[in-house]
Amino acid sequence: MTSEEYNKKQMEKGDLADWHISELVKAWQMSNGLEVDGMCGPATLRTFNTSEPASLFGSTILEIALEELGNGEIGGNNSGPHIARYKNIADDGDPDDDGAWCAAFLSWCAGEAASRLGIDMPFQKSQGAKRLFKNVAKGGGVYVENPGPGDFVCWDRGKKGSWQGHIGVVERVEDGILHTVEGNVGRYPSKVRRFMHDLTRQDRLEGFVRMPPVKSKALV
Repeated sequence: MTSEEYNKKQMEKGDLADWHISELVKAWQMSNGLEVDGMCGPATLRTFNTSEPASLFGSTILEIALEELGNGEIGGNNSGPHIARYKNIADDGDPDDDGAWCAAFLSWCAGEAASRLGIDMPFQKSQGAKRLFKNVAKGGGVYVENPGPGDFVCWDRGKKGSWQGHIGVVERVEDGILHTVEGNVGRYPSKVRRFMHDLTRQDRLEGFVRMPPVKSKALV
C-alpha cells in the first residue's frame, strides 16, 4: 500500500481530520520559508515541485543572478568594474586584487532583489560565504534539505571547519544534479557562470537555506 492510498483510507475513516491537514501544512510552510497560515494555496503547492521558485525573494535573486551571467573579473584577479559593483567599492581601474567575491556577488543580487520588490533587506549582507549563509537564516530564512530555485547553497573550503567557504544560488535540481549560478570559481578571468554538481558526491556541502518570506510592496 502506498502512502497516498493509506492516507486516503485514513481520511475516509475520519482518523485524518481537516485540522490535521492544516497543522501538517503549517509545518511544511515553516520548514520552507513560507507564510505560515495552514492554507495549501498556490505558493505552498509550488514548493512541492523544486522546478518552481521556492520563494518570491529567492526567485528574484535568481533572476538577477542570471542577468549577470558572463560578468566578472576584468584586468586582474578579483578585480574590475563588475567586482567593484558587487563589493560596493569604487573601480580604481587598477588590476589589484579586491578579494574573493562569491558572497559579495550574492549579497549584491539580494540587495538588487529587495530594491526591485520594494522591500527592506531581510538579512545583513556579507562578503564571507559562511557568514552570508548564516545571515539568511538569522533574517528569517530556513535551512532546508530539498533545495529549490533561489535557495542559497554553501560549501566548506580550506581547512575543514574553518571560516572559509563558497556560496551559490540554486537554479534547479534535476535527476540528482544540482544546477547553480556562482561567481568566483576557477582561475582568472572568473565569471558568473552556471554549474552542475552531483549531489551524491558533495562531501563538503554545508547545506541549503531558503530566503525569508516577503511581500512585495511593488506588487501590492
